Amino acid sequence: MPKQKKLQDKVRGLYDRIGSEFYLCRDDFESNGERFNSALLMGTLTELNKGNMLLFGEYGGGKTTSAEYLNSVFNGLPLDLVKRVAIRGNPQLTEEKMVGRPHYGKMHQGEEDVVWQHFVLVGPKIFDEFNRIPESNQAVVLNGVDRGEWNYLNDFVSTGPQPFFATCNYADRGNNGLIQPILDRFDVGVESRFPGVANALDIAQDYHNDKDKVLSEPKLTRKALEILSSGKSYEETQKELEQIVQGHKGVLKEKGFPVLSVEDKEKIEQEIRVVPFDRDAEQYFTFLIAEMNTSQKYGQKRSIDPASSEYGLYLQAAFVGSGSRREEKSIVRYAKSLAWLQDHGEVNLDHVTQVAPYVLWHRIKWIPETEQAFRENDREDPLDLYITKTVLGDGTNEMPGVKKRFTESQENYQRVIDLVGHGKIDKALQEAKECAEDGKGHPIFQDTIKDLEGR
Repeated sequence: MPKQKKLQDKVRGLYDRIGSEFYLCRDDFESNGERFNSALLMGTLTELNKGNMLLFGEYGGGKTTSAEYLNSVFNGLPLDLVKRVAIRGNPQLTEEKMVGRPHYGKMHQGEEDVVWQHFVLVGPKIFDEFNRIPESNQAVVLNGVDRGEWNYLNDFVSTGPQPFFATCNYADRGNNGLIQPILDRFDVGVESRFPGVANALDIAQDYHNDKDKVLSEPKLTRKALEILSSGKSYEETQKELEQIVQGHKGVLKEKGFPVLSVEDKEKIEQEIRVVPFDRDAEQYFTFLIAEMNTSQKYGQKRSIDPASSEYGLYLQAAFVGSGSRREEKSIVRYAKSLAWLQDHGEVNLDHVTQVAPYVLWHRIKWIPETEQAFRENDREDPLDLYITKTVLGDGTNEMPGVKKRFTESQENYQRVIDLVGHGKIDKALQEAKECAEDGKGHPIFQDTIKDLEGR
């Protein structure tokens, strides 16, 4: 009897197939000695944990293309259907064009009913050129991105979490800024990068997008669009769409794709959930949270207070605002997903330190002094991502990083934790106060003191 393929092998098979045949790219991400392409890897992890991902880059750089391929092969959707139901951003987009509109026939008869946009009804979502919609309209999709809840008039559709990709071109006269609440709802941000001259030459030969035909099924797409326009309930629509999905998965199997079943996805999600953090990963994460959220000067770090370096050049002194619980959940989910994909029994330090910059760089607003310190440096990444990778790692001589401070203070922190574990609270409090060094020790000790004094 042939040995059953591990789920990790199936996922890697899809990752490799997309990267070698459809989204040609270079590796720019390393974890535990393995190299990946950051956009394709984070997109894969987004599919696995039903996350939300921002893709930044230049015009025609493959942002939307990569998301379309991922949504097609990971979810068994014809590529032409994926393209048809995506939203294309423009300044005239309203709630009616994004979410739903009144049923005009019933409205004239005095009845209230909602016609949901196809974008809402189809599972994984793509919002192309997201930063072309005005800031005032971005709030329309907040709950949809965050919880999979879509409201219009007195009706609603609750899809639950689904993979959500939004693409953003770099700033030009037609772009708007992204409001902070929407940025905080996207788990990770990546740059879709130049693939290299050799890959670019290969891509240029496919000027009629012949590769896309491999994943397209016009007959199935037409049937799907009929179902989406039928006016049936959300539940009925999903049941009928599932038949389209099963039909396309059969086609993908015939073409050699390692298809993921509904049961496969549920098992993957369950396995990811139970992957534990090892001690180093958990403690680094603890140090990072402390540096983003504590302030000896103001009690805690707040967006309404200026950044202060009075008590040391910790991370909180380098940016405006504070951390958020969403950020922390994102780091945990994506670090666990990466550990699962690499078939590791635990999340280790490398998983956390490599994932965290992609979770934080689009959310953090660095103060001008921080930006100036790095602006002229040679780098491979966009400035904000480069800064984030540096200050979450070892840092520089002028600005030591979180990882360096963690390495220097971990032994002292572990001693405090061990004392607490043995019930020696007073001794642990004394140790924490000594490590706090008159308010200038690592913020983790300041926070630990508050917990111990409250016992």
